[in-house]
Amino acid sequence: MKEPNAIRKEIIGKVREYYQARFAENTFTPGKTKINYAGRVFDEREIQFAVEASLDFWLTEGRYSELFAEKIAGFLGVENVLLTNSGSSANLLAFAALTSEKLGDKRLKPGEEVISVAAGFPSTLTPIIQYGLVPVFADVCLVLLIST
Repeated sequence: MKEPNAIRKEIIGKVREYYQARFAENTFTPGKTKINYAGRVFDEREIQFAVEASLDFWLTEGRYSELFAEKIAGFLGVENVLLTNSGSSANLLAFAALTSEKLGDKRLKPGEEVISVAAGFPSTLTPIIQYGLVPVFADVCLVLLIST
């Protein structure tokens, strides 16, 4: 029977082979490749990391999350980083923090106004309302200056 590390190496090699067969044609070429406003962007390394995490049966936060948190904390020069599963969850946690009584008089209180984008995701607006705050929408206005 093969050693687990040898099997893992073989699987990761097959993932690389699979990526080349399935997705290699999607390689980005500056100035030529169409850039969609949304969608998946990945390379063979992302698939390999996902498979490696699955092989360790880390289906949620695991060593890659811990490594990312450490690196982003170092990059930002902060002591603590809290990872979330989405930007929507991050927005909710941000407003939980901003309205926390631990902030004392500095906290946002129900009825206070919060500036938000006029055209955005519902999950940007929902936490504002959920915490009893009043959204004030900001939008851009194109101004044409004509010199005479």
